[in-house]
Amino acid sequence: MIESMEERDLLTAGTAALDRGDWAAARDAFDLAWRAKETADALDGLGRALWWLNDPAGALDLRGRAFARFRHDGRDAEAAAMAIWLAREHHNLYRSKEMGDGWLSRARSLVSGLDDPRSLAGWLLLAQSEAGPLDAPSARLADRAVVVARDQGDVDLEIVALMRRGACTVSAGAVGEGLSDLREAMVAATSGEGHDVQYVGEALCTLLEVGGLLGDPGVVEPWATFLVDFRASYTLGPLLPFGTTRATDLISAFCTGCCGGVYLVTGRLDAAEEQLSQAVTQLAATGLRPRCLHPVADLAELRVLQGRLHEAEVLLADFEDDVECAASAADLDLALDRPQRAADRLARAIHALVNTPVLTLRLHVKLVDAALSAGDLPLAEASARSVAELADVTGTALHRAQRDHAAGKVALAAGRADATNRLRSAAQEFAGAGAPLPACRARLDLARSLAGRDRGLAITEARSALHALDRMGATAEADRAAAFLRELGAKGRTGPRTAGLLSNREKEVLGLVAEGMSNAEIGQRLFISTKTAGHHVSSILTKLGVRSRTEAVAFALLNLPADGGRTSS
Repeated sequence: MIESMEERDLLTAGTAALDRGDWAAARDAFDLAWRAKETADALDGLGRALWWLNDPAGALDLRGRAFARFRHDGRDAEAAAMAIWLAREHHNLYRSKEMGDGWLSRARSLVSGLDDPRSLAGWLLLAQSEAGPLDAPSARLADRAVVVARDQGDVDLEIVALMRRGACTVSAGAVGEGLSDLREAMVAATSGEGHDVQYVGEALCTLLEVGGLLGDPGVVEPWATFLVDFRASYTLGPLLPFGTTRATDLISAFCTGCCGGVYLVTGRLDAAEEQLSQAVTQLAATGLRPRCLHPVADLAELRVLQGRLHEAEVLLADFEDDVECAASAADLDLALDRPQRAADRLARAIHALVNTPVLTLRLHVKLVDAALSAGDLPLAEASARSVAELADVTGTALHRAQRDHAAGKVALAAGRADATNRLRSAAQEFAGAGAPLPACRARLDLARSLAGRDRGLAITEARSALHALDRMGATAEADRAAAFLRELGAKGRTGPRTAGLLSNREKEVLGLVAEGMSNAEIGQRLFISTKTAGHHVSSILTKLGVRSRTEAVAFALLNLPADGGRTSS
């Protein structure tokens, strides 16, 4: 039926399909319209459909060609709008400054030549804001975009400009003011005031980003139902290229943002590994950069936790100078006994983010550890004060816990009597904030503070932390906890250390290996590819420290239940 439509009808059908979120139907309609007549509108629509189908490279190519046709047809306002969109995509999705700035300059020239640019002047201001960091000057540009949006009645622009202004304001330290912008924009987005679902999706992504920045699930929770419903109605294309599809995972990701980083804090390391590995692979294949923290940073942190230091080094090889990866690189430096290198790296990153102080909190937390390891107590004290100041600004439970943990570690290093109370408070606050991994770290530090005067309680706290770390698969930190228990003259582990390292999926695969299945047979049984099955087997051998499938089978016979570790669904 669609083949018989005229070109104008096909364009109308494609636009209607975009409006209802049927991206495949939109692609087909616009493709047929292009074949019927090679127009800018057909190229534009086809590009928009491909964007939603998670082919941003194809979308940018087609919409770039549409821009040229708009110019040739004398449709300069539409060409300017296209140039602005291309500038935003190159800046936001690819972090390509050269391409983004080039399109921004072209858009600026076209807008200046229009008799009545209408809201395009505001979109240009927004694009200029997004080309910069999350700081006060960018907030001022976004503010001007909001003024234009309201003057012109462009609600889509108002939504994304408010979200941008809010995110910049939060990162600059005015958290209450920034959150007010975010709430207003989300009301407009969720009430259906906007017209283009891309900008509703962008608003949701910004909300997740700020929630992760603050470590506060309360930022996102009021909008959780809408987010899940929106995700169910519209795939988010390249906005969340490494996102999840299950509502429960979306909600759990609100605690510390998307990218899978929440699983590190909540101790779900097997889920973190699966999500982050997929994210890194997909981003490497597409050339995209996420709107929030790069998953390489979180995956490298996970590898350090697992004691897989060489893999962490490989991951970070191309990100040595990336501010986003400074904290994870410092973790690796500390694991490799290079505390001064870690401290210097963190200090450089903090300096680079001087105009966005909230973004430095995580770095100051790490710098406390690096300074203490390097024996620089004054630097550790200064960093702990910075953590406290920033925690007072954000007021979130997670940041308060980080404040008390930093202060407790410094007090412990200085031999002060208040260390125990600070560390006990930190452990309780981390647990209350739903962050069991840092809670375990705080409990282990608490045990160290107790060791000189209450050995029994110190052993209890350390053993509790050890068991939790083993269950999570935080191998390196569990090993340190076990070593500390031995220093106290107590037995650390009561079972095989490696038993808790395997994810549920890996235990399932190991059970099938024990049944004598090949990778192909495992893949067929679990409905995964042979290659994926092979990756699981390789990971199992690495985690168990064995050299062959035969040795892995021997481990399975000794340590897995009779069903091979498989669980019913």
